[in-house]
Amino acid sequence: MENKSLRFYAIMALWVVLFVLLFISNRRVDLKTDINKSTSVSVSVEDTVSLSPAVVTTRAYSASDDTYQAFFEILQNASCYQKFSQNARSYSHDYEAHSITLRFADDASQNLLFTVYSDGVCQVNGKFVFLRSPDGNAEAIYQLLRDAVV
Repeated sequence: MENKSLRFYAIMALWVVLFVLLFISNRRVDLKTDINKSTSVSVSVEDTVSLSPAVVTTRAYSASDDTYQAFFEILQNASCYQKFSQNARSYSHDYEAHSITLRFADDASQNLLFTVYSDGVCQVNGKFVFLRSPDGNAEAIYQLLRDAVV
């Protein structure tokens, strides 16, 4: 009888650990708060085609610029959940790679580093995230940001 109750507690402990890991693996990243704290954004657009060197274009916008407001509108309703198992070193491009990196900052420091790739991969502050928005997934967000920059 004692053996069954010990097994029961061990199984329950395992379920609790798995439940906690589930929440850790899907931590929500709050983009809206970090964007609201910022006063400027630096935008880097990177285009890599085959073996050619990457072409990087960088622009800066203040919070009063229309382009900054467009970025805010695109990202304010986006939901980001941190991926648990993927690390930055495991990601590479085997084909044309395009990305947009937004560096939101206030007067004191950088608040948010947001990178979205044309293939739907997204990073926030160097960590991979799942990105969902009423406007679509990460590929759709990439295109909306690209259109706002150009």
